[in-house]
Amino acid sequence: MKTAFRALLALGICAEIAVLIVVATSSGTSPAWLLLPLALILSALALLFSGMLTDRRHAGSWAVSLSITSERFGVPRKALALLVSEVIFLASLPWLLRRPSGDKTGNKAGNTAVTKTHPGYKNLRTVVIVIVGLVVVEIVVVHLAVPSEFWRLLLLVLSVYALMVLLGFYASVKSRPHLVTPQALILRHGGRFFCEIPWENVTRISGARPGQGGDITISDNGETRLPVLSEVNVRIDLDPPVTAADLHKGCAEAAAVEIYCDDKKAFLESAEAYQRR
Repeated sequence: MKTAFRALLALGICAEIAVLIVVATSSGTSPAWLLLPLALILSALALLFSGMLTDRRHAGSWAVSLSITSERFGVPRKALALLVSEVIFLASLPWLLRRPSGDKTGNKAGNTAVTKTHPGYKNLRTVVIVIVGLVVVEIVVVHLAVPSEFWRLLLLVLSVYALMVLLGFYASVKSRPHLVTPQALILRHGGRFFCEIPWENVTRISGARPGQGGDITISDNGETRLPVLSEVNVRIDLDPPVTAADLHKGCAEAAAVEIYCDDKKAFLESAEAYQRR
């Protein structure tokens, strides 16, 4: 599979360069010929995407399947993770204007069980609004400053796409809050991170101080951070560790997890209520 993918991609790129040179140096050659090598490139990408979906179906999660796909096709795992991230962001756009779902009540074996939701996205809201405003200003300035219609259109498309990805990221975090259930804590960060922690693995839940860095980290000793704009305010210590699935880093054992909640007090109270049972 790796050989077929690389051969198609390399052949398509070389053919595209060759046709581009011919079109540039020969006035009688139609630019439409540039579309012909794209068939090879699109075939290579179709092979890759098909393999990604097949591996995802068999593995059950992107965190596991991307390592398999990376090995099969010889594509860096990080590149595949970025591609899947953008798809998740764009797919989350319909949730942008929806209100996050509230607590859910269920009935199991005659007992009423409440799943409590604890979002952690409000810190992002101001930043997103500011960036959206800057992008709108940039689009207007570029439209007035760039004389070429082609470049104006190209930059407009790129700006709108970048804006959609940003809003999709915000929507993905907004629509996937942390959950406190009678059986477990479910910690999430958009479509990237997922960790289900049974209550018997939880040894301590406490407040946490803001740390360094805004990226999700999983250290070698199991220290895991899910910051929102570099902030965390809740720490969960575990024994034994549990498996955490991260789209970019794969699966790893988490011995402690630091997260951010909009309402830290409410999270601690609902977690304490279930932990006592």
